Amino acid sequence: MARCKFCGQEIDWITSMEGKQVPVDPDPVFVIEDGGPEAFLDDMGATITGRQAKPEEESRDLPVAFVLHRRTCPWADKPTQRRVERGGSYGGLSPAT
Repeated sequence: MARCKFCGQEIDWITSMEGKQVPVDPDPVFVIEDGGPEAFLDDMGATITGRQAKPEEESRDLPVAFVLHRRTCPWADKPTQRRVERGGSYGGLSPAT
C-alpha cells in the first residue's frame, strides 16, 4: 500500500488501458453506468463512467471500480505552484476541476 505524497491517504496504483499509472483510492465502489460525469477505473485499467452507487443501490449486478484519487485528494484542486512546493506534480495527472 502506498501513500499520497500530498495528503498522506493510502492509495493504490492501477495501470490504465493507455499504459499510465493512475493513483486510486484503495476501496472499490459500485458504479451505476448512467452516463454520469464521474470516471472510475476497474481492476484491469478500463475506464467506467457513471456515478457511485448509494448504499441502498448497491448490488452484485453493478460493476465494481475504483475512485480516482485526484477526486478525493484535498490537494488535487490546489494551484499547481502549491503542489510543486509540496513535492512535484500530481502523478502526471491534471488537477481535478
